[in-house]
Amino acid sequence: MRVDRFPAAWVLPTLLLVLLFTLYPVADALWRSLHQAIVILPGTPFVGLENYRQVMATPGFWRALANTALFAAVTAPLIVVVGFGVARLLLARFYGRSVVRAMVILPWVLPGAVSAVIWIWVFHPSWGTLNLLLHQAGLIEHYVPWLTDPQLARLSVVVAFVWTQFPFAAILIMAGLTMIQRDLYDAARVDGAGLVQQFRYVTFPSLRPMIVILLVYHALIALTSYELVYAMTGGGPGTATTLLSFRIWQESFSMMNFGTGSAVAFVLVLLALAFMAAILKALPAALLPRG
Repeated sequence: MRVDRFPAAWVLPTLLLVLLFTLYPVADALWRSLHQAIVILPGTPFVGLENYRQVMATPGFWRALANTALFAAVTAPLIVVVGFGVARLLLARFYGRSVVRAMVILPWVLPGAVSAVIWIWVFHPSWGTLNLLLHQAGLIEHYVPWLTDPQLARLSVVVAFVWTQFPFAAILIMAGLTMIQRDLYDAARVDGAGLVQQFRYVTFPSLRPMIVILLVYHALIALTSYELVYAMTGGGPGTATTLLSFRIWQESFSMMNFGTGSAVAFVLVLLALAFMAAILKALPAALLPRG
């Protein structure tokens, strides 16, 4: 059988897997969000948008929504910026570069819970290594409450999350940088372009499609992040670091209400779509082929 005669037949197995493991769970979650699906109660009567109204009236929902949006808006660009800096560093020639390149990937492959334990050792208010180093250097007189102060807890979680995700961005950006023709930089230098102009007119346009993909990917990862934040702060202090992913877990597995849990999940889906639309609108021609 020729491939060009029946192209759909070759992709059908993959499409069936996508339908089975992606579209079906999404459809099932949407169905549950419109029904009363409480484990301890029999039946699943249709309730329409009542689950959505219920979760939006729950104390802390809007705080979790704001925390999640802010977390994604801050971490996604930071990851790309840090990844770009690390990628440029790894392209430089220095002794032991191959070893450093191999070690850079380590934060990305570590499980979130393990990364959380590492950063708890760093940021712990009483015996954290960061407070110890700052105190011994004479920069602070009293230990800083990194994980018990709301603002500092948010900062600590952002730092930990960026650390776990920047290696993936660095590797892709490093690959993109190696694909840029050296002649473009030579021509830019002949025209009198400095480092800033070279980045603006050569590096960024060449990397723009990859940057868009990385921003979308890491925004989605940040929106759905759970284990790192929960293991570090448990959503606290108070609700300072509570994210929508934690609210989904609370509604579904703590309250045993899969209807409201699914409703929160679809609010998260809408937030993710909004982020994707904003990123693609900010760089509208990023994925278009060049003429």
